[in-house]
Amino acid sequence: MEVIIRFGLRTITRFDLKLRFAAVLLQILLILLWFEAATCKLRERNDLQWESRGRGSSENIVSHSCIHDQIVEERRRPGRKVYSVTPQVYEHPGIGHHKGRSLLGIPELLKHSKDVKQPIRIFLNYDAVGHSQDRDCRGVGDIVKLGEPPLSSPTGTPSCNPHGDPPIYGDCWYNCTLDDISGEDKRRRLRKALGQTADWFKRALAVEPVRGNLRLSGYSACGQDGGVQLPREYVEDGVAGADLVLLVTTRPTTGNTLAWAVACERDQWGRAIAGHVNVAPRHLTAEAETLLSATLIHEVMHVLGFDPHAFAHFRDERKRRRSQVTVQTMDEKLGRMVTRVVLPRVVMHSRHHYGAFSENFTGLELEDGGGRGTSGSHWEKRLLMNEIMTGSVDTRSVVSKMTLALLEDSGWYQANYSMADRLDWGRNQGTDFVTSPCNLWKGAYHCNTTNLSGCTYNREAEGYCPIVNYSGDLPQWARYFPQANKGGQSSLADYCTYFVAYSDGSCTDSNSARAPDRMLGEVRGSNSRCMASSLVRTGFVRGSVTQGNGCYQHRCVNNSLEVAVDGIWKVCPKSGGPVQFPGFNGELICPAYHELCSTGTVSMSGQCPNSCNFNGDCVNGKCHCFLGFHGHDCSKSELYDPYWFYYLVMYKIKHGMFNLFQANSFK
Repeated sequence: MEVIIRFGLRTITRFDLKLRFAAVLLQILLILLWFEAATCKLRERNDLQWESRGRGSSENIVSHSCIHDQIVEERRRPGRKVYSVTPQVYEHPGIGHHKGRSLLGIPELLKHSKDVKQPIRIFLNYDAVGHSQDRDCRGVGDIVKLGEPPLSSPTGTPSCNPHGDPPIYGDCWYNCTLDDISGEDKRRRLRKALGQTADWFKRALAVEPVRGNLRLSGYSACGQDGGVQLPREYVEDGVAGADLVLLVTTRPTTGNTLAWAVACERDQWGRAIAGHVNVAPRHLTAEAETLLSATLIHEVMHVLGFDPHAFAHFRDERKRRRSQVTVQTMDEKLGRMVTRVVLPRVVMHSRHHYGAFSENFTGLELEDGGGRGTSGSHWEKRLLMNEIMTGSVDTRSVVSKMTLALLEDSGWYQANYSMADRLDWGRNQGTDFVTSPCNLWKGAYHCNTTNLSGCTYNREAEGYCPIVNYSGDLPQWARYFPQANKGGQSSLADYCTYFVAYSDGSCTDSNSARAPDRMLGEVRGSNSRCMASSLVRTGFVRGSVTQGNGCYQHRCVNNSLEVAVDGIWKVCPKSGGPVQFPGFNGELICPAYHELCSTGTVSMSGQCPNSCNFNGDCVNGKCHCFLGFHGHDCSKSELYDPYWFYYLVMYKIKHGMFNLFQANSFK
């Protein structure tokens, strides 16, 4: 909050010196009082932000907490089968479909062998919705199982209580409310949300289709929390036109977990062909629609392969099991054990996102916080923040190229990278951003006091710096302050401290509850961004002596960043810096051009020619091409396919052109 005090202009005359001196003292005193009031307001505003966060309840969930690993671990208990393996028959289109005795050339033959993947077909089965007597809520007051309560305990104990001490989230008995019953309206919302999810993946991923029907084993119940028994016809006849079958249930969950999903059957190559998706009925509401959409994409990603238990089945270009998917090392700079994904396309897209072309960047971190439901099966939130595969999902979550790359690196899918969203967090921040502790980060990525507001990392809002005093000491590696119990609000983000947007702090929302301050030249709207500023109209005084921040219009014209105050546009220095405006005292501090205008990768040391055409990894300016590509920029294709010899032999046998004893059979 900025405080403005105006003083009238007077012609200098012979006033009593003592009277004038007293007037000046009074003015200074008023300014100090106003400044103190402003500071109190800022603190009050911060407190309100925390209060509003603390009031979140099951009726007003703002984010989804994933419990995927917890679900999978429950399936690994003695006597339970984690998943079944059911071999499928696959056919390579284009091989053996040509009449006549003319032999295709090798390049043409290889082209046919490579174009085998088609948009993934996800079949949704709703037969089990509301049908489990001991797990689905059918009436208010019903007591149903959540997980597997101890057999030795009487029915009803222990009772699920996420707010208890200690909290009980699973393996307990759940008391059903009206919100937990999947009525017709909730079922309609369920079908709509899952239908949209299946359609999104159809556009995002391609897979080698099975020949004929997809066959399932039905060896055991599919999924968790009692699972779902596969329909008999799925086992006997298979499922037509499907690459993945998802069995849907609507059983209750605790806390702010909207849904969960697991794979239960795989083919001979390890790809998931059946899975169980559970959506909690109390979150099938109009208010939760956007959050649920993001949550379902997140959970189906786990089924498809974003799961440490699936990593062991990942395949390379030759369909051999990958020797390395993750590497665990003791990171001296971070001060702890770190697990990183080292898959080729994940590393490549990570380098281009962060601008991390140094050899010091070796892979993208997996989450090590969040307990057994989250750790290991998500991206590290400190590095990817609002990416959809971090441990918590909200309405701002986006799908990055790194997540699509992980699925493509599985060897099962071909990713459509045009379906990826723009991830701003960490963009073009360099190798040090990925490899250093967050207290060494620069700019809006780090803050260390609650007394001053600032700009969020993407400059779309004014924000506050949430710092928490915990009841116990933080881990040694997370102690960024002299006080061992002091740190950021999120354990998933490694207790890092960074500016978080005020609820009314958006610069891009012209309908924000807080009106722009005209005395500071502020304007809110789609082309406004947060910038540091000491501007104030001539004849007025800012209530604070330090530099503040505000929302100002910007535009990108002729490779320059321009900003406007009071309708007057000025060109900013390329690397950022101060600009002044007529009618205003003080200055506005422009960001660097690339912060607001650049759409591609900023020119950084270690970049490679043509970004290696995204056919190879770029390290210290040199391209290391993926299998099948070569050249200084990996632009030349070798049309490599490890199965070309197999295809050629099978083609010749089918058309009577192969004789083991003829030397020219391979010509």
